[in-house]
Amino acid sequence: GDGYQQRRPAGLNAQLKTFQVVFRVTTDAEREALSAFLSWHGGYRAFLWKPPKHNRTVRVVCREWSITDNARYSDFSCTIEQVVN
Repeated sequence: GDGYQQRRPAGLNAQLKTFQVVFRVTTDAEREALSAFLSWHGGYRAFLWKPPKHNRTVRVVCREWSITDNARYSDFSCTIEQVVN
């Protein structure tokens, strides 16, 4: 809700990551599926995601994304934020 975020310099949650990623989809079905997935999570429901070049999944939210449509593909530019719960 209210935009409150607790931040502390020490502790387990002090170094949560933010990722800027682009997901490229090449079919209308993939575009609809990814759009529906992001919309359903609404920027507040967390999901598991494995970042590139990482060996484990993390719990994340995607509060911001945009779609750029091209003749052959669509790019979803997403800000993925690691969360604790």
